[in-house]
Amino acid sequence: MTQDQGGIGKHESPIRRILVESALIVFSILLAFAANQWNDARKQRALVERSLRSIREEIAGNAKRVEERLPYHRTLEMATFRADSSKRVHSYADFKLAAPAWSGFENPELDGTAWQTAITLGAVSAMGFDTVKALSRLYAYQGKVDQYTTASIPTFDFADQAMAGTVRRMWVYFFSSRVQEDTLMNRYREALRLLGGGPSADK
Repeated sequence: MTQDQGGIGKHESPIRRILVESALIVFSILLAFAANQWNDARKQRALVERSLRSIREEIAGNAKRVEERLPYHRTLEMATFRADSSKRVHSYADFKLAAPAWSGFENPELDGTAWQTAITLGAVSAMGFDTVKALSRLYAYQGKVDQYTTASIPTFDFADQAMAGTVRRMWVYFFSSRVQEDTLMNRYREALRLLGGGPSADK
């Protein structure tokens, strides 16, 4: 046996070494990629959970504010209806006598910051179809209620000569506001159940 023949088994094949090193590099890349994916998924879950908590608190706060104003709006709805039906309101003083509870337009401030933040940060993409659908529907309706209030209030004229027509418009306004707020309260309750506050919440 020659020296060259005896050394063949002692030296690793260059091709085999390259293949092993390549496999290790690929494995390291895949492992790093999997670790990054796991970390990204963990951060996304944390973001979604935080967003849902904020949205739940926001909805609960909005619901509380609406609930607090509903009795006042129901009272004004009935008072303005009676005042309009009597046809005896010809001045602001007459209106105050007909609706003694009147202390101005006291509409609840409805917040939508948490929902908009969740959209901006992309958290809604991982919330689930049913949850996003329900929340989108709720906040879209809440926006319409805000728009109605914002557009309506500046148009009321409380000058004595305009009060007869103003009373009729106020009755329509308070009736509409009360119906909208009743609807909002129902949707707030549904959303809170969906987000974990009741038996119909997603598991």
